[in-house]
Amino acid sequence: MGDILELIRSRRNVAHFLPKFVSWENISRVLDAGRHAPSCGNIQNWKFIVILKPELKQEVAAAAYDQYEIAAAFALIVVCAEPEKAERYYGEKGKTFYSIQNCAAAVQNMLLEAHSLGLGTRWVGAFDQERVKSLLAVPEEVEVHTIVALGYAKDVPPKPPKYPLETLVYFGAWRAKIADPAKYLNDIATILARKAQSAEEAVKKAKELVVQKTKEIVKK
Repeated sequence: MGDILELIRSRRNVAHFLPKFVSWENISRVLDAGRHAPSCGNIQNWKFIVILKPELKQEVAAAAYDQYEIAAAFALIVVCAEPEKAERYYGEKGKTFYSIQNCAAAVQNMLLEAHSLGLGTRWVGAFDQERVKSLLAVPEEVEVHTIVALGYAKDVPPKPPKYPLETLVYFGAWRAKIADPAKYLNDIATILARKAQSAEEAVKKAKELVVQKTKEIVKK
């Protein structure tokens, strides 16, 4: 299995696409990656609308505040949520919070699978939701969360700057730092290993005691 971290690091949000064919096999693999994303209670309250017709892609691009460059992508995948399904199980938080998390997880899966196939993607979050819903006949109770442009990248954007890991990670509480996290975690690992060894020895002794008692009973 390849290093998923390298895929994550090298993936880019593509600005421009080549007018190049993408096989249905590859599109379906990207969709399947979205289908296998985690969701609250495994309710999978998402739907994916695939747009291939050039004129419809143009209209969706216009609804995305004139981001016409996405119309050059071979396909647009519109990720929709069924918030009422989440609300039935988790109340208002399921509707307004968990549904967003679910769809975001599905989108990230799709982006990474596309990248693994040599395809480029663009995560589009800025659009007129009501206009997109009208274009795609999306029911009122369903929400449009994301548009994923999928195709072959015309160029690969440079890597954007990222904050250093040590500026993002706290231990146990907000802004709580550890001078040497590696040593701290190694110490914890050592303690846990000792406890595991002690537990294993205790189980072994208990087994030996049971065997001894059994032999004594058999002799009687």
